[in-house]
Amino acid sequence: MKAKELLTQALVKIEQLKADNEAPDTLHQVVMENRQLRLQPAERPSNVHVLPTQPRPPAQ
Repeated sequence: MKAKELLTQALVKIEQLKADNEAPDTLHQVVMENRQLRLQPAERPSNVHVLPTQPRPPAQ
């Protein structure tokens, strides 16, 4: 019975390590997509315009 418990713990640990290993790749992909999205408005004009905002009253 002890061997099955150790095997189960090892498999859980392996799955956790796989998930931890994928996190930096996902973060890198998100950073690159963000960079591309930030560069898009500089490369081509857009029909989206920023509307003026009204000042907010001070927080109490």
